[in-house]
Amino acid sequence: MKNILTKRGYKKLKKKLRQLEKERDRLVEDMEAARQEGDLSENSAYHNLRENLTIVRNQIGDLEQRLANVEITKKNGDGTVGVGNKVTVEVNEKTKDIHLVGGGEADPLAGKISYESPIGASLIGHKKGETVEVETPAGKSMYKIVEVD
Repeated sequence: MKNILTKRGYKKLKKKLRQLEKERDRLVEDMEAARQEGDLSENSAYHNLRENLTIVRNQIGDLEQRLANVEITKKNGDGTVGVGNKVTVEVNEKTKDIHLVGGGEADPLAGKISYESPIGASLIGHKKGETVEVETPAGKSMYKIVEVD
């Protein structure tokens, strides 16, 4: 299954991967230094480093897998809502700005909504001026698309 991301989201994941790889290398060096201190059975620093290394390696593996199956999307330029587009909607007499992003990029507090979420999935493919019914855990709402960028 493809992991759909915006170009910005892809760059962010690549940056995170590079940081984790540097962290992994540092942990390996620190483990070697701790190993030189003698008896490993009583060396808590070594054991903590080993646990941290396992966590970092797992995170690296997860990121590598996500990046291996990535599809970078560009926002639609034809006026329809798609991943990467910024959409202004009117819901419950309030205006909201939504940036439709890939699943791993979602940050609802910053207005970044996943295309897989109920709101994102409902808006995809619609155009400015259309009203879309969205079913969320809080119930049904009507979203009027005011602007698509």
